Amino acid sequence: MSPFINRSPGFTVMRFPELIKATVVSRPNRFLVRAMVNGIETDVHIHDPGRLEELIYPGNNILIRKTNNKKTHYSVTFCENGGIWTFNDSRYHSQIGSMFIREGWQKEVKTGNSRIDFKLGNSYIEVKSATLVEGKIAKFPDAPTVRGKKHLETLMRLIDEGYQSYVLFLIFNENARCFLPNSCRDPEFSSAYYLAIDYGVKFKFLVFSSQNGNVAFKRSIEQCR
Repeated sequence: MSPFINRSPGFTVMRFPELIKATVVSRPNRFLVRAMVNGIETDVHIHDPGRLEELIYPGNNILIRKTNNKKTHYSVTFCENGGIWTFNDSRYHSQIGSMFIREGWQKEVKTGNSRIDFKLGNSYIEVKSATLVEGKIAKFPDAPTVRGKKHLETLMRLIDEGYQSYVLFLIFNENARCFLPNSCRDPEFSSAYYLAIDYGVKFKFLVFSSQNGNVAFKRSIEQCR
């Protein structure tokens, strides 16, 4: 039996009622964006370590919310991308993923020298996310990820031990119609991805839209043919 729940299009997974529009000035480091907020240049936390070159650049619009971070008072929540908004806060990815997994799961399960996001019965499930879409093709990663490759290797090892292994991709860009690993940005992850498929790791791809401060499930997609 699949560990996943089928949700109807429009199923809302997150609501952010109080957002502030801001404009990117710069990105001093991967967790900090300098932005114009109500006419004042302000430091804003971004909880997304990807390159995000198509999202975080001078002049682009972002939506932020007030938070209690140690060094800043705001967090990036959505980024404008060619007329749509993408959700950019990885702190919520595990919570969103859990909404598509059957009841009874365990979270952050240690196995060997790795942790996998969920375990349900005989199944291990790792959650990944993507916002990069090129020509309606969702791509991951947008920067080299040693950790992502290690997770795939762990999931293959778990198959050898008699378990079922899954990767649940959350794609926060509603333009996505199919998925491919980003071989240009990370050829090693791409090779591990195809090896994992041959090994028996199963992949599930869910696309989400972001409108009016809400994040909602839109569709399931498959690997590009």
